[in-house]
Parts: sequence; C-alpha cells; structure tokens
Amino acid sequence: MNFGWINYVNMAVIAYLILINVITTKKRLSHSFNSKHLIVNILEQIGRYGSMVFMIFPISVKNWKFGFQTVAEMFIWLFLTVLLLLIYTILWFQKAGGGACISYELAIIPTVLFLLNGLLLQHPALIVVSVIFGIFHIEIVRENV
Repeated sequence: MNFGWINYVNMAVIAYLILINVITTKKRLSHSFNSKHLIVNILEQIGRYGSMVFMIFPISVKNWKFGFQTVAEMFIWLFLTVLLLLIYTILWFQKAGGGACISYELAIIPTVLFLLNGLLLQHPALIVVSVIFGIFHIEIVRENV
C-alpha cells in the first residue's frame, strides 16, 4: 500500500486526535499542562507539531512517498492505529475521574502512534520527532501530576 506524497489516512488520524482534545477541553475533562522550564515546553511543541506534519507529509523520505514494505505491516498498522485511537478516546472520557495513571497513558498513546507510523512507514524524521515529543510530553505530565 502506498500513500503517495500526502497521507490522507494519517491526516484523518491527526484530525481525530485534535477533535478528541477539543471535545474534552470543552467538557472540562482536561486542562493544559505546561512545564516550568521554557525549553521543555518548546521541545515538546516541536515534537508534537513535527509529528503531526511528518505523519501527513513524507518530508525526508526517499521518493517523497509513504508506503509499507509488506501487506502484513499495513494490517499491523491499521489494527494498532484503530486500537490506540479507541483506547485514547476511552481514556479521555475516563479522565473525568482523575488519576495520574490516566494522564501518563494519554501522554504515551500518541507517542506510540507517532513512533509506530515512523517505524512502519520508514520515516526517520517522524521517528526522531516522535521520540522528542514522547520524552518531553511525559516530562510535562510528570511535572503536573
């Protein structure tokens, strides 16, 4: 399976992640976490927006195209993407009850989703920014929980 130079499926995934965050913020199920250290906030945002951009555009990928090496990789990607989004959605709505564990899970799931895409689509830039995002996003959660 080849996505070409724009990955519309991942564009929908990113839109869904944003939509869930907007809905839960409007329902007051979440609040914005920030670090007391400016550099941590900046690096987390670089990782976040870099991951979103690289999920959609194959910048730094050979031939400017996304694709899987095998059909099995595509099915693994599809199954895990749907599963992670489902878990992410359930956790956001459970977060109303609170708990540090849920905050960490909500930080880890998008990181895993971004990293999974980077690895399966062989997108080195996505791998790098997803690791940056994960490290600093989890650090921000740690500071705020």
